[in-house]
Amino acid sequence: MSAFFNLGKYVAGKVIKALPRSKKVSPTIKSVPRTKLSVKESLEKTRGDEYIKRIRKLSEGRDKVEKGKKMMKEGQKIRKRMKDTGTAFQFKGDRKKGYHALQPGDVKRFKIKKGVAQ
Repeated sequence: MSAFFNLGKYVAGKVIKALPRSKKVSPTIKSVPRTKLSVKESLEKTRGDEYIKRIRKLSEGRDKVEKGKKMMKEGQKIRKRMKDTGTAFQFKGDRKKGYHALQPGDVKRFKIKKGVAQ
């Protein structure tokens, strides 16, 4: 049984090697020109570019955190306002967390009491 699998690998390898290569790859890199800076200056420039990239990434992350905090405050404000106006309610205690919307007239229908929900 294992001889069959080895034969399959051999055939597959021959097929791949037999495919014509459309483009030959040269052994040296010619597409990137050499720098006119010295080695020390080139290293400093590369390190500086990487440092600037890291600063930008960090500030982008900080902006996202601030935006998220702002969105959370707005969402909490909306939920509190809906609870205060009676269009939503929240269970007290650990039973079920979160806010739940009320259809008009549900307060009377479900007899939501002050002690059970807020």
